[in-house]
Amino acid sequence: MNKAMESMDGFRVSRFQFMVYGTISLVIALWCYYKWNRKDINRFAAKLKGPPSYPIIGSGLEFLGTPQQVMESFKKITEEYGPEPFKFWIGTSFGVTIFKPADLQIVLNNSKCLEKSNFYKLFKNALGEGLLCAPVDKWRLHRRIISPLFNSSLMKQFFPIFHEKNENLMKKLSIEVGKTQPFDLWDYIAPINLETICQTMMGYNLNTQLNIGTEFVHSMKIVSELNVMRIYKPWLYPDIIFRIYRKCIGMQNIYKDLHKLPDQVIKEKKETYAQKKITNRTDALDDSFNGEKHSKVFLDKLLALNEAGANFSNEELRDEVVTMMSAGTETSAVTICFCLLLLAIHQDIQDKVYEEIYEVLGENDELITFEDTYKLKYLEKVLKETLRLYPTGPVFLRELQGDIKISSSNYVLPKGTTCIISPMITHHNPELYPNPWLFNPDNFNSENVMKRHKYSFIPFSSGPRNCLGSTYAMLSMKVLVSTFLRNYSVHTDTKLSDIKLKMDILLRSVHGYPVTIRSRDRRYNRNQKS
Repeated sequence: MNKAMESMDGFRVSRFQFMVYGTISLVIALWCYYKWNRKDINRFAAKLKGPPSYPIIGSGLEFLGTPQQVMESFKKITEEYGPEPFKFWIGTSFGVTIFKPADLQIVLNNSKCLEKSNFYKLFKNALGEGLLCAPVDKWRLHRRIISPLFNSSLMKQFFPIFHEKNENLMKKLSIEVGKTQPFDLWDYIAPINLETICQTMMGYNLNTQLNIGTEFVHSMKIVSELNVMRIYKPWLYPDIIFRIYRKCIGMQNIYKDLHKLPDQVIKEKKETYAQKKITNRTDALDDSFNGEKHSKVFLDKLLALNEAGANFSNEELRDEVVTMMSAGTETSAVTICFCLLLLAIHQDIQDKVYEEIYEVLGENDELITFEDTYKLKYLEKVLKETLRLYPTGPVFLRELQGDIKISSSNYVLPKGTTCIISPMITHHNPELYPNPWLFNPDNFNSENVMKRHKYSFIPFSSGPRNCLGSTYAMLSMKVLVSTFLRNYSVHTDTKLSDIKLKMDILLRSVHGYPVTIRSRDRRYNRNQKS
């Protein structure tokens, strides 16, 4: 009996040992397979310098802290290792920084570099797979459908909306006139931008839904910080861990809050579309401004295409609407706030902008037209210099689908590499822009522009996958800033050195955009005209 038990015990130990050895062997085999598949990347990585990295977490320890500390760490690392390409491990993903204009031109125009990095999947809860985050196949299809909506004819038709919203903004700002206590520009600019994008691109008047609009702006800001934080904290990659984390910090419903407005807009527009079909209108979705027929806007066009067989799912519709709302609201709002703050700091430049506005628009109360915006050359330089100093998208990531050779170092970037592209770093290269942290609109004088490589300035990215709304953004910003300065002068005690930056999806000011305002001469002030 004892011998039998000993035999059984021996069998149990042998089976346990077999399982342990088998597991160890499997892990070793998988590791060897992983290393073999990445042999080209590992061989190339050995050639490059870069910040310290560790298994699993990569260089994540370099980015512990607040969004401001993350921004400061990023600047410090690029100053230490750039501007030559250097390696950067994001978790287990191998990245190479691309800062030089000639290299950027190669990478951004190469068909092997159209795919967004896998890290954009971390944004799926917020932005879904709209144009910003979509994989290449979906991006090509949706871009082909959406790009015709951004034509000059349609841009002209938006001007009555621009005027209406900006006049509302001027009225709201009037309560701040003459106060000595600064207010934050963001509190006024972001909501009016959301109202504008909802009406121009969605055909949806948000005036009566201000609470849900405010909730959208607030939620988008929080979501941006959460999503970018995940990139450099690999322990939050699994969705289940991230959901637990959100619950622990009281943000479990943040994505639901973010999607309330887009869902409501789509629901109401679908109902309107169905009702207009019932009434047998010739063009179910043509909107009118002041009684005139106008082309279909963004969401109307998507619904019409869906009816014609484009087969956008409800989720795909929402993805595009959220992307349009967030990009159209936040990117322009951040740039306008930075621009007005910079003009408040630099009164001499503000005076030059105002003089140009006066020369183009005169002393009468004429509204700015589409054609007028192209005459505001100095204002355009100011906006471009703002985007150079503070590009709204400080970093974006592309994943190579094949090997690419870059010119500055003759490196061949292997397939699977994540290209880390930073307009923030390129725009602050002293070889391209002397005194790069100073505000100098003359950087965009024609002679200075001609001296630089055209990829020295990429605030809206570039190449086939550039920002589709760049023309819309520049037009809307010119209209708002010129309207603002016709009505008010802007002032601040903030110095340029006081501006501290933080990084999430967008680049923002840590301390907001504090200013005071004073009324201009009444002949330029529509609201005070007798």
